[in-house]
Order: sequence, then structure tokens, then C-alpha cells
Amino acid sequence: MGRPSARWRVAGIRLERPGEVEAGITAALAHDGPVLVDAVVNRMELAMPPKVTAQMAKGFSLYMLKAVLDGRATDLVELGRSNLLR
Repeated sequence: MGRPSARWRVAGIRLERPGEVEAGITAALAHDGPVLVDAVVNRMELAMPPKVTAQMAKGFSLYMLKAVLDGRATDLVELGRSNLLR
């Protein structure tokens, strides 16, 4: 019967560095068939929208307050390191 990926011509692409994204996505779109793109990301990376609303800022502030009160202040330090110190 063979491997499923061989039968269905599924391509697998793993992206480990930001410099690999453009070439990897281009290769995925050029493949004639299904593609699995495995992108390694930083779990603390913030997705920044084009415009930050007051409601978003309020929600993020509430998250930070809850994290401190719950004893997870180290999560906030890691969040800062991941997003501010690049």
C-alpha cells in the first residue's frame, strides 16, 4: 500500500527561521498537491494588528495584571524579552 504521503503526494515543508518563510511558502504554493507547512514559532510572540484599539489595550493590561496576581510574572518577563529585545 505504501506510505500515505507517497500515495497522495503530500509535501512537507518545515520553516525554522524567519529567512526561510518566503521560499517555503513559495514552494508550498508551487507544489501540485497538498502541502503541510510546519512553522516553528516563539510561543511568546505577539501578533500585532495594524491598529491597536483601546479595548485591545484593556484586554492586554488585564492579562498582565492576572499574570502577576497568579504568580506568573516570569511569563511577562519572557514576553518582554521575546518582543522588545530583538
